Amino acid sequence: MAKESGDPLGQAFDRKFTIHAGVMAESIAPEAVDEAYRGLLNGPGGPMALYIHIPFCHNHCLYCGFCGRPPQEDLCSSYALALSAEAAWLGSHSAAKNPVRTIYLGGGTPTVLSPKDLMRLMDSLHRHFNLANDCEITLEGRLHDFTPERAQGFLAAGFNRFSIGVQSFNTEIRQRLGRLSDRAVVIKLLENLVATQMADVIIDLIYGLPGQSVDDFVEDLRTAESVGVDGLDTYQLNVFPGSRLSRAVEEGRMPALAPLSGQGRYYRRASEYLLGRKWRQLSLSHFARTHRERNIYNPWAKRKANCLALGAGAGGFYSGWSFYRAPKLEKYLENATRGYFSPDALSGPLWSNEISAFIVEQMEQGFLNYRRLVDQFNVNPEPLKALLKNWHENDLVGFDEEWLTMTLNGRFWGVNLTQAVIDTAVNNIKEN
Repeated sequence: MAKESGDPLGQAFDRKFTIHAGVMAESIAPEAVDEAYRGLLNGPGGPMALYIHIPFCHNHCLYCGFCGRPPQEDLCSSYALALSAEAAWLGSHSAAKNPVRTIYLGGGTPTVLSPKDLMRLMDSLHRHFNLANDCEITLEGRLHDFTPERAQGFLAAGFNRFSIGVQSFNTEIRQRLGRLSDRAVVIKLLENLVATQMADVIIDLIYGLPGQSVDDFVEDLRTAESVGVDGLDTYQLNVFPGSRLSRAVEEGRMPALAPLSGQGRYYRRASEYLLGRKWRQLSLSHFARTHRERNIYNPWAKRKANCLALGAGAGGFYSGWSFYRAPKLEKYLENATRGYFSPDALSGPLWSNEISAFIVEQMEQGFLNYRRLVDQFNVNPEPLKALLKNWHENDLVGFDEEWLTMTLNGRFWGVNLTQAVIDTAVNNIKEN
Protein backbone atom coordinates (compact mmCIF):
# COMPACT_ATOMS: atom_id res chain seq x y z
CA MET A 1 0.00 0.00 0.00
CA ALA A 2 1.09 3.58 -0.64
CA LYS A 3 1.58 5.97 2.26
CA GLU A 4 -0.94 8.77 2.67
CA SER A 5 0.86 12.08 2.27
CA GLY A 6 0.51 15.40 0.58
CA ASP A 7 3.42 14.51 -1.73
CA PRO A 8 2.79 11.22 -3.57
CA LEU A 9 5.60 11.93 -6.02
CA GLY A 10 8.16 12.04 -3.23
CA GLN A 11 6.56 10.20 -0.33
CA ALA A 12 4.27 7.43 -1.66
CA PHE A 13 6.87 4.78 -0.77
CA ASP A 14 10.07 4.73 1.27
CA ARG A 15 12.06 2.93 -1.44
CA LYS A 16 11.95 1.34 -4.85
CA PHE A 17 11.17 -2.33 -4.29
CA THR A 18 13.34 -3.67 -7.10
CA ILE A 19 15.16 -2.64 -10.28
CA HIS A 20 12.91 -4.73 -12.55
CA ALA A 21 9.54 -6.16 -11.53
CA GLY A 22 8.84 -9.87 -11.93
CA VAL A 23 8.85 -13.27 -10.26
CA MET A 24 11.79 -15.36 -9.09
CA ALA A 25 12.49 -19.01 -9.82
CA GLU A 26 14.75 -21.66 -8.32
CA SER A 27 17.74 -23.01 -10.29
CA ILE A 28 17.95 -26.67 -11.21
CA ALA A 29 20.98 -28.76 -10.18
CA PRO A 30 24.19 -27.73 -12.03
CA GLU A 31 24.76 -31.25 -13.35
CA ALA A 32 21.34 -31.17 -15.05
CA VAL A 33 21.79 -27.82 -16.81
CA ASP A 34 23.44 -28.98 -20.06
CA GLU A 35 20.87 -31.64 -20.93
CA ALA A 36 17.95 -29.43 -19.89
CA TYR A 37 19.21 -26.47 -21.92
CA ARG A 38 19.72 -28.55 -25.07
CA GLY A 39 16.24 -30.00 -24.66
CA LEU A 40 14.82 -26.52 -24.20
CA LEU A 41 16.43 -25.30 -27.43
CA ASN A 42 14.83 -28.18 -29.34
CA GLY A 43 11.40 -27.69 -27.81
CA PRO A 44 8.51 -25.41 -28.76
CA GLY A 45 9.24 -21.71 -28.81
CA GLY A 46 8.06 -18.68 -30.71
CA PRO A 47 9.18 -15.22 -31.83
CA MET A 48 12.30 -14.19 -29.96
CA ALA A 49 15.11 -11.75 -29.35
CA LEU A 50 18.87 -12.21 -29.33
CA TYR A 51 21.09 -10.57 -26.72
CA ILE A 52 24.87 -10.55 -27.21
CA HIS A 53 27.02 -9.50 -24.25
CA ILE A 54 30.33 -7.71 -24.86
CA PRO A 55 32.33 -7.67 -21.57
CA PHE A 56 34.89 -4.99 -22.47
CA CYS A 57 35.10 -1.34 -21.47
CA HIS A 58 37.79 1.35 -21.77
CA ASN A 59 37.05 2.86 -18.37
CA HIS A 60 34.87 2.15 -15.33
CA CYS A 61 32.61 5.17 -14.74
CA LEU A 62 31.98 5.99 -11.11
CA TYR A 63 28.21 5.35 -11.21
CA CYS A 64 28.36 2.13 -13.22
CA GLY A 65 27.47 -1.19 -11.62
CA PHE A 66 28.83 -3.21 -14.54
CA CYS A 67 32.47 -4.14 -14.81
CA GLY A 68 34.20 -4.69 -18.15
CA ARG A 69 37.69 -5.88 -19.08
CA PRO A 70 40.03 -3.36 -20.74
CA PRO A 71 39.84 -4.15 -24.46
CA GLN A 72 42.83 -5.73 -26.22
CA GLU A 73 42.64 -6.15 -29.98
CA ASP A 74 43.55 -9.85 -30.07
CA LEU A 75 41.27 -10.69 -27.15
CA CYS A 76 38.35 -8.80 -28.68
CA SER A 77 38.81 -10.60 -32.01
CA SER A 78 38.99 -13.98 -30.25
CA TYR A 79 35.82 -13.16 -28.37
CA ALA A 80 33.99 -12.16 -31.57
CA LEU A 81 35.00 -15.48 -33.14
CA ALA A 82 33.70 -17.35 -30.07
CA LEU A 83 30.39 -15.51 -30.33
CA SER A 84 30.14 -16.54 -33.99
CA ALA A 85 30.79 -20.13 -32.95
CA GLU A 86 28.03 -19.91 -30.33
CA ALA A 87 25.66 -18.53 -32.97
CA ALA A 88 26.45 -21.54 -35.17
CA TRP A 89 25.89 -23.93 -32.23
CA LEU A 90 22.53 -22.35 -31.43
CA GLY A 91 21.68 -22.48 -35.13
CA SER A 92 21.85 -26.29 -35.01
CA HIS A 93 18.81 -26.35 -32.68
CA SER A 94 15.18 -25.86 -33.66
CA ALA A 95 14.92 -22.64 -31.60
CA ALA A 96 16.92 -20.86 -34.31
CA LYS A 97 14.04 -21.35 -36.78
CA ASN A 98 11.81 -18.97 -34.83
CA PRO A 99 11.61 -15.40 -36.15
CA VAL A 100 14.01 -12.99 -34.48
CA ARG A 101 12.28 -9.65 -33.86
CA THR A 102 15.14 -7.77 -32.21
CA ILE A 103 18.89 -8.12 -31.62
CA TYR A 104 20.73 -6.17 -28.93
CA LEU A 105 24.50 -5.95 -28.40
CA GLY A 106 25.06 -4.73 -24.85
CA GLY A 107 27.81 -4.70 -22.29
CA GLY A 108 30.26 -3.46 -21.30
CA THR A 109 30.86 -1.43 -24.42
CA PRO A 110 30.16 -3.31 -27.67
CA THR A 111 31.64 -0.53 -29.81
CA VAL A 112 35.14 -1.43 -28.61
CA LEU A 113 34.95 -4.30 -31.11
CA SER A 114 36.21 -3.39 -34.56
CA PRO A 115 33.69 -2.94 -37.39
CA LYS A 116 35.36 -5.94 -39.06
CA ASP A 117 34.74 -8.17 -36.03
CA LEU A 118 31.17 -6.91 -35.71
CA MET A 119 30.53 -7.55 -39.40
CA ARG A 120 31.79 -11.14 -39.00
CA LEU A 121 29.50 -11.62 -36.01
CA MET A 122 26.48 -10.14 -37.79
CA ASP A 123 27.12 -12.36 -40.83
CA SER A 124 27.01 -15.36 -38.50
CA LEU A 125 23.72 -14.23 -36.95
CA HIS A 126 22.20 -13.80 -40.42
CA ARG A 127 23.36 -17.27 -41.47
CA HIS A 128 22.16 -19.16 -38.42
CA PHE A 129 18.98 -17.37 -37.37
CA ASN A 130 15.69 -16.43 -39.00
CA LEU A 131 15.80 -12.63 -38.77
CA ALA A 132 12.50 -10.84 -39.37
CA ASN A 133 12.43 -8.40 -42.28
CA ASP A 134 11.95 -5.50 -39.86
CA CYS A 135 14.33 -6.81 -37.19
CA GLU A 136 15.54 -4.06 -34.84
CA ILE A 137 19.33 -4.47 -34.54
CA THR A 138 20.84 -2.33 -31.78
CA LEU A 139 24.48 -1.58 -31.09
CA GLU A 140 25.07 -0.10 -27.64
CA GLY A 141 28.20 1.92 -27.12
CA ARG A 142 30.05 5.02 -26.05
CA LEU A 143 29.96 8.04 -28.31
CA HIS A 144 33.76 8.31 -28.41
CA ASP A 145 33.81 5.14 -30.55
CA PHE A 146 31.47 6.61 -33.18
CA THR A 147 34.03 8.38 -35.33
CA PRO A 148 32.77 8.88 -38.91
CA GLU A 149 34.88 5.99 -40.21
CA ARG A 150 33.84 3.54 -37.47
CA ALA A 151 30.20 4.64 -37.70
CA GLN A 152 30.20 3.77 -41.41
CA GLY A 153 31.66 0.39 -40.52
CA PHE A 154 28.94 -0.24 -37.93
CA LEU A 155 26.28 0.66 -40.49
CA ALA A 156 27.88 -1.62 -43.08
CA ALA A 157 27.72 -4.45 -40.52
CA GLY A 158 23.94 -4.12 -40.55
CA PHE A 159 23.06 -2.21 -37.38
CA ASN A 160 19.96 -0.04 -37.75
CA ARG A 161 19.80 1.35 -34.19
CA PHE A 162 22.51 2.91 -32.03
CA SER A 163 22.02 3.24 -28.26
CA ILE A 164 24.55 5.60 -26.71
CA GLY A 165 25.23 6.21 -23.03
CA VAL A 166 25.53 10.00 -22.94
CA GLN A 167 24.21 10.20 -19.34
CA SER A 168 24.70 14.00 -19.27
CA PHE A 169 25.82 16.71 -21.69
CA ASN A 170 27.13 18.83 -18.81
CA THR A 171 30.95 18.79 -19.00
CA GLU A 172 31.50 19.26 -15.27
CA ILE A 173 29.08 16.47 -14.34
CA ARG A 174 30.53 14.16 -17.01
CA GLN A 175 34.11 14.65 -15.85
CA ARG A 176 33.08 14.16 -12.24
CA LEU A 177 31.78 10.71 -13.20
CA GLY A 178 34.80 9.71 -15.28
CA ARG A 179 33.34 10.32 -18.76
CA LEU A 180 35.94 11.10 -21.41
CA SER A 181 34.42 13.71 -23.75
CA ASP A 182 33.22 17.24 -23.02
CA ARG A 183 29.88 18.75 -24.08
CA ALA A 184 31.09 20.17 -27.40
CA VAL A 185 32.67 16.89 -28.49
CA VAL A 186 29.58 14.88 -27.49
CA ILE A 187 27.25 17.18 -29.42
CA LYS A 188 29.44 17.17 -32.54
CA LEU A 189 29.75 13.37 -32.63
CA LEU A 190 26.01 12.97 -32.10
CA GLU A 191 25.19 15.49 -34.83
CA ASN A 192 27.44 13.62 -37.26
CA LEU A 193 25.76 10.31 -36.41
CA VAL A 194 22.24 11.72 -36.73
CA ALA A 195 23.14 13.36 -40.05
CA THR A 196 23.77 9.97 -41.70
CA GLN A 197 20.02 9.22 -41.42
CA MET A 198 20.97 5.55 -41.74
CA ALA A 199 20.11 4.34 -38.23
CA ASP A 200 17.86 5.12 -35.30
CA VAL A 201 19.92 7.12 -32.73
CA ILE A 202 18.96 6.69 -29.06
CA ILE A 203 20.68 8.09 -25.98
CA ASP A 204 20.56 7.39 -22.25
CA LEU A 205 20.30 10.28 -19.81
CA ILE A 206 20.51 9.84 -16.02
CA TYR A 207 18.84 12.06 -13.44
CA GLY A 208 19.90 12.47 -9.83
CA LEU A 209 23.63 12.59 -10.63
CA PRO A 210 26.01 14.25 -8.13
CA GLY A 211 25.76 18.02 -8.36
CA GLN A 212 23.01 17.87 -11.02
CA SER A 213 20.02 20.18 -10.58
CA VAL A 214 16.58 19.63 -12.11
CA ASP A 215 17.32 22.53 -14.47
CA ASP A 216 20.56 20.82 -15.51
CA PHE A 217 18.58 17.72 -16.46
CA VAL A 218 16.01 19.68 -18.43
CA GLU A 219 18.87 21.37 -20.29
CA ASP A 220 20.14 17.89 -21.21
CA LEU A 221 16.71 17.14 -22.69
CA ARG A 222 16.74 20.39 -24.68
CA THR A 223 20.18 19.55 -26.00
CA ALA A 224 19.10 16.04 -27.03
CA GLU A 225 16.15 17.50 -28.91
CA SER A 226 18.26 20.12 -30.66
CA VAL A 227 20.76 17.46 -31.77
CA GLY A 228 17.89 15.49 -33.32
CA VAL A 229 18.09 12.08 -31.64
CA ASP A 230 15.21 9.72 -32.37
CA GLY A 231 14.60 8.72 -28.77
CA LEU A 232 15.98 8.72 -25.26
CA ASP A 233 15.76 6.97 -21.91
CA THR A 234 15.44 8.90 -18.67
CA TYR A 235 17.06 6.69 -16.05
CA GLN A 236 16.99 7.26 -12.31
CA LEU A 237 20.42 7.02 -10.69
CA ASN A 238 20.67 3.87 -8.61
CA VAL A 239 23.40 3.93 -5.98
CA PHE A 240 24.24 0.68 -4.25
CA PRO A 241 25.75 0.56 -0.72
CA GLY A 242 29.50 0.04 -0.88
CA SER A 243 29.75 1.06 -4.55
CA ARG A 244 32.48 3.40 -5.78
CA LEU A 245 30.01 6.27 -6.11
CA SER A 246 28.52 5.62 -2.67
CA ARG A 247 31.98 5.70 -1.09
CA ALA A 248 32.93 8.88 -2.97
CA VAL A 249 29.85 10.67 -1.62
CA GLU A 250 30.40 9.38 1.92
CA GLU A 251 34.03 10.52 1.86
CA GLY A 252 33.11 14.00 0.62
CA ARG A 253 34.83 13.56 -2.76
CA MET A 254 31.50 13.96 -4.55
CA PRO A 255 28.53 16.31 -4.01
CA ALA A 256 25.56 14.90 -2.12
CA LEU A 257 22.98 13.02 -4.16
CA ALA A 258 19.32 13.92 -4.41
CA PRO A 259 17.34 11.68 -2.03
CA LEU A 260 14.69 9.38 -3.46
CA SER A 261 12.04 11.76 -2.16
CA GLY A 262 13.48 14.45 -4.44
CA GLN A 263 14.18 12.42 -7.57
CA GLY A 264 10.56 12.49 -8.62
CA ARG A 265 10.95 16.19 -9.39
CA TYR A 266 13.42 15.31 -12.16
CA TYR A 267 11.00 12.76 -13.60
CA ARG A 268 8.09 15.20 -13.47
CA ARG A 269 9.97 17.99 -15.23
CA ALA A 270 11.32 15.56 -17.84
CA SER A 271 7.87 14.13 -18.57
CA GLU A 272 6.27 17.56 -18.76
CA TYR A 273 8.98 18.85 -21.07
CA LEU A 274 9.06 15.87 -23.44
CA LEU A 275 5.31 15.30 -23.65
CA GLY A 276 4.80 19.03 -23.99
CA ARG A 277 7.13 18.92 -26.99
CA LYS A 278 5.04 16.04 -28.43
CA TRP A 279 7.49 13.23 -27.82
CA ARG A 280 5.74 9.85 -27.45
CA GLN A 281 6.16 7.92 -24.20
CA LEU A 282 6.78 4.28 -25.19
CA SER A 283 7.50 2.98 -21.69
CA LEU A 284 7.87 4.31 -18.16
CA SER A 285 11.37 5.61 -18.94
CA HIS A 286 11.59 5.71 -22.76
CA PHE A 287 10.49 8.55 -25.03
CA ALA A 288 10.49 8.73 -28.84
CA ARG A 289 10.82 11.92 -30.90
CA THR A 290 10.45 10.31 -34.33
CA HIS A 291 8.31 7.45 -35.62
CA ARG A 292 11.34 5.40 -36.63
CA GLU A 293 12.02 4.65 -32.95
CA ARG A 294 10.18 1.48 -31.83
CA ASN A 295 12.04 0.42 -28.65
CA ILE A 296 11.36 -3.30 -29.13
CA TYR A 297 14.14 -4.91 -27.09
CA ASN A 298 13.83 -3.38 -23.61
CA PRO A 299 10.10 -4.11 -23.06
CA TRP A 300 10.68 -7.55 -24.59
CA ALA A 301 13.38 -8.35 -22.03
CA LYS A 302 11.47 -6.88 -19.08
CA ARG A 303 8.50 -9.17 -19.64
CA LYS A 304 10.92 -12.12 -19.98
CA ALA A 305 9.82 -13.06 -23.48
CA ASN A 306 11.93 -15.52 -25.50
CA CYS A 307 15.48 -14.18 -25.66
CA LEU A 308 18.54 -16.28 -26.45
CA ALA A 309 21.63 -14.74 -24.87
CA LEU A 310 25.17 -15.19 -26.21
CA GLY A 311 28.51 -14.49 -24.54
CA ALA A 312 30.22 -14.39 -21.15
CA GLY A 313 27.97 -12.83 -18.52
CA ALA A 314 24.85 -13.09 -20.68
CA GLY A 315 21.41 -14.02 -19.35
CA GLY A 316 18.23 -14.80 -21.23
CA PHE A 317 14.84 -16.52 -21.27
CA TYR A 318 13.18 -19.21 -23.34
CA SER A 319 9.77 -20.90 -23.01
CA GLY A 320 9.40 -19.62 -19.46
CA TRP A 321 12.88 -20.73 -18.35
CA SER A 322 15.64 -18.28 -17.43
CA PHE A 323 19.36 -18.91 -17.81
CA TYR A 324 22.64 -17.20 -17.01
CA ARG A 325 26.32 -17.65 -17.87
CA ALA A 326 29.03 -16.49 -15.46
CA PRO A 327 31.13 -13.51 -16.64
CA LYS A 328 34.38 -15.50 -16.74
CA LEU A 329 35.88 -14.57 -20.08
CA GLU A 330 38.68 -17.13 -20.13
CA LYS A 331 36.26 -19.92 -19.25
CA TYR A 332 33.89 -18.86 -22.03
CA LEU A 333 36.72 -18.78 -24.60
CA GLU A 334 37.99 -22.16 -23.44
CA ASN A 335 34.52 -23.69 -23.65
CA ALA A 336 34.08 -22.21 -27.14
CA THR A 337 37.14 -24.11 -28.40
CA ARG A 338 35.38 -27.38 -27.52
CA GLY A 339 31.92 -26.30 -28.66
CA TYR A 340 30.34 -26.10 -25.21
CA PHE A 341 27.85 -23.23 -24.81
CA SER A 342 25.39 -24.28 -22.12
CA PRO A 343 24.82 -21.70 -19.35
CA ASP A 344 25.99 -22.01 -15.77
CA ALA A 345 22.49 -21.70 -14.27
CA LEU A 346 19.00 -22.58 -15.50
CA SER A 347 15.80 -21.73 -13.60
CA GLY A 348 12.06 -22.32 -13.87
CA PRO A 349 9.64 -22.28 -15.39
CA LEU A 350 7.13 -20.95 -12.86
CA TRP A 351 3.38 -21.19 -13.31
CA SER A 352 3.22 -17.45 -12.52
CA ASN A 353 5.47 -16.38 -15.43
CA GLU A 354 2.50 -15.84 -17.74
CA ILE A 355 0.71 -13.62 -15.22
CA SER A 356 3.89 -11.62 -14.59
CA ALA A 357 4.53 -11.12 -18.31
CA PHE A 358 0.94 -9.94 -18.87
CA ILE A 359 1.23 -7.37 -16.08
CA VAL A 360 4.75 -6.13 -16.90
CA GLU A 361 4.01 -5.65 -20.61
CA GLN A 362 1.06 -3.36 -19.91
CA MET A 363 2.34 -1.58 -16.81
CA GLU A 364 5.51 -0.59 -18.67
CA GLN A 365 3.18 1.42 -20.91
CA GLY A 366 1.43 3.04 -17.97
CA PHE A 367 -1.82 1.07 -17.90
CA LEU A 368 -3.33 -2.32 -17.05
CA ASN A 369 -6.53 -4.07 -18.15
CA TYR A 370 -7.13 -5.45 -14.68
CA ARG A 371 -10.56 -6.80 -15.62
CA ARG A 372 -8.89 -9.04 -18.19
CA LEU A 373 -6.21 -9.96 -15.60
CA VAL A 374 -8.91 -11.08 -13.16
CA ASP A 375 -10.91 -13.03 -15.75
CA GLN A 376 -8.06 -14.61 -17.74
CA PHE A 377 -6.04 -15.77 -14.73
CA ASN A 378 -8.90 -16.42 -12.28
CA VAL A 379 -7.69 -13.81 -9.79
CA ASN A 380 -9.76 -12.83 -6.75
CA PRO A 381 -10.59 -9.18 -7.55
CA GLU A 382 -11.12 -7.89 -4.01
CA PRO A 383 -7.44 -7.55 -2.95
CA LEU A 384 -6.69 -5.83 -6.28
CA LYS A 385 -9.58 -3.41 -5.78
CA ALA A 386 -8.29 -2.52 -2.31
CA LEU A 387 -4.85 -1.83 -3.78
CA LEU A 388 -6.26 0.34 -6.58
CA LYS A 389 -8.46 2.26 -4.16
CA ASN A 390 -5.42 3.08 -2.00
CA TRP A 391 -3.40 4.17 -5.04
CA HIS A 392 -6.28 6.25 -6.42
CA GLU A 393 -6.67 8.07 -3.10
CA ASN A 394 -2.95 8.88 -3.23
CA ASP A 395 -3.00 10.13 -6.83
CA LEU A 396 -0.95 7.26 -8.27
CA VAL A 397 -3.60 5.80 -10.61
CA GLY A 398 -6.98 6.42 -12.10
CA PHE A 399 -9.27 3.46 -12.78
CA ASP A 400 -12.69 2.44 -14.00
CA GLU A 401 -14.40 -0.94 -14.28
CA GLU A 402 -11.76 -2.22 -16.69
CA TRP A 403 -8.59 -0.15 -16.84
CA LEU A 404 -5.93 1.12 -14.45
CA THR A 405 -4.07 4.16 -15.77
CA MET A 406 -1.00 5.52 -13.97
CA THR A 407 -0.75 9.20 -13.20
CA LEU A 408 2.62 10.90 -13.61
CA ASN A 409 3.23 10.17 -9.91
CA GLY A 410 2.39 6.53 -10.54
CA ARG A 411 4.74 6.28 -13.52
CA PHE A 412 7.63 7.46 -11.34
CA TRP A 413 6.78 4.68 -8.87
CA GLY A 414 5.94 2.30 -11.71
CA VAL A 415 8.25 -0.53 -10.66
CA ASN A 416 6.62 -0.57 -7.19
CA LEU A 417 3.10 -0.58 -8.61
CA THR A 418 3.99 -3.32 -11.08
CA GLN A 419 5.59 -5.55 -8.44
CA ALA A 420 2.66 -5.01 -6.08
CA VAL A 421 0.12 -6.01 -8.76
CA ILE A 422 2.16 -9.12 -9.59
CA ASP A 423 2.43 -10.15 -5.93
CA THR A 424 -1.26 -9.48 -5.26
CA ALA A 425 -2.44 -11.38 -8.36
CA VAL A 426 -0.12 -14.36 -7.85
CA ASN A 427 -1.08 -14.69 -4.18
CA ASN A 428 -4.82 -14.46 -4.82
CA ILE A 429 -5.62 -17.05 -7.49
CA LYS A 430 -9.08 -18.50 -6.87
CA GLU A 431 -9.42 -22.26 -6.48
CA ASN A 432 -11.39 -23.91 -9.25
